[in-house]
Amino acid sequence: MTEAQTAFLKRLSDDAGEPFDPSLSKADASRRIDELRSRGDSKASAPRRRGRRPAAGAAEGTAGDGDRMTAAQAAYLKELAAEEGGEYAPDLNKEEAARRIGELLIKQMARSSSPTEPSRR
Repeated sequence: MTEAQTAFLKRLSDDAGEPFDPSLSKADASRRIDELRSRGDSKASAPRRRGRRPAAGAAEGTAGDGDRMTAAQAAYLKELAAEEGGEYAPDLNKEEAARRIGELLIKQMARSSSPTEPSRR
């Protein structure tokens, strides 16, 4: 799993009082994060995000927890940003994150299909 997934999953596991498994793959970590988050959503007293501010440019009250990008989006976006030399913005909402992932994937595909530019993989 990625560093971002590790940190997030550790926090979620601690919050849920469940053991953390450091040997999970990226896909298994993503599923576990989604599982723990869905359990947390049903607990009205459990905060989903601590100390985070709304996405940049968002109006007050419009970028609630339900709008924040998912852990899977965050992990994938961080990985793509590192590969493509882009900036990782942790405060995006789901729509902004999806758009940014799409932009980075298009950039990656364009670069990898360019006959003059070698692939970085």
